[in-house]
Amino acid sequence: MTTPLHPMSLGEILDRTFQIYRARFLAFVGIAAIPALAMALIHTIDSIWIHVGSLAQPFRQPGIFLWDLAVSLGFYHISVLLALLIEPAHVKIASSYVLGEQSSIVTSLKFVGFRWRTYFAIAAAKQLAQMLIPEILVTIVIFIGAVIANLAGKLDEGTTWLVMLIVSVPVLTGFGFFVWLGARLALAIPSSALETSVASKALRRSWNLTKGTTTRICFTWLVIFMSSWATTWGMRQVLWQLAIFLHAELHLTATVRILYLPLYYTMLTAVAILVGPIFPIALALFYYDQRIRHEGFDIERMMDAAGLNPPATLTFVDAPAGTPVDSPAAPQTAPNPTEEDPA
Repeated sequence: MTTPLHPMSLGEILDRTFQIYRARFLAFVGIAAIPALAMALIHTIDSIWIHVGSLAQPFRQPGIFLWDLAVSLGFYHISVLLALLIEPAHVKIASSYVLGEQSSIVTSLKFVGFRWRTYFAIAAAKQLAQMLIPEILVTIVIFIGAVIANLAGKLDEGTTWLVMLIVSVPVLTGFGFFVWLGARLALAIPSSALETSVASKALRRSWNLTKGTTTRICFTWLVIFMSSWATTWGMRQVLWQLAIFLHAELHLTATVRILYLPLYYTMLTAVAILVGPIFPIALALFYYDQRIRHEGFDIERMMDAAGLNPPATLTFVDAPAGTPVDSPAAPQTAPNPTEEDPA
């Protein structure tokens, strides 16, 4: 039984998000498992064969840190792209639940497959605008700041606070921009999926729909992100303490070296599967909430259900281009069955 469509507060959106998640739990985690397992496979290939992190060995300590940061960002970009590509499937199931329709894992995945090029274009545009460009700008600002401080003779051992300032201000500013722009573009995939619109139109649609609700979307993303991070951090600490115990008390150093990374990536995969569907479900609810507030979507649905929006009664037959309007081959208006035939 679905709740009638109506404007929702942030608390109600969050409550309904978890209600929908619980109701279709297996479908949501089944879909979320696809990008999560793909990311786990990428990590496994890297740890067994490529060893991207080890490529920084010739560097000094600052170079190793920067390389590790770049590798982490690269993996994060891949995981975000995979999540965005599968997001329409989550949106489809959440939307079906809201509207009282039927949907399954198979139908939702087919739903993604029919228009995957459009979703890929939206995901690529979002990553370029929201992540790549800000990251490049932040890097440039930090580099310029470091050069200026060095020329001024301020980068010595007693100016750690200055280094932190040069790094932290651009990073925090860039993160704030990342969250804000992500909120403004957050409804691009839901609008494209539910309105069958092209990528450029979906991005503009999201920009317009999110007016007045940007803060709520930002808050929702931050809550989910921080909860996921806290869960991952806590589980990692437990895993690390277990590794120390096995090494120090049971002297199973070789076993720890073999099992630590597989267990760590298994933990990340499990968290990604469980947390991955939550934000897309919330976005589907934000999409309908904004349409209700600005476009009267709830009234439109009630009128459709009551049969108060009759279909158009005029149909036209295509004619070759350049045919005169009064020609026999010109488009003819189909007769209205409700009109009486003149005698």
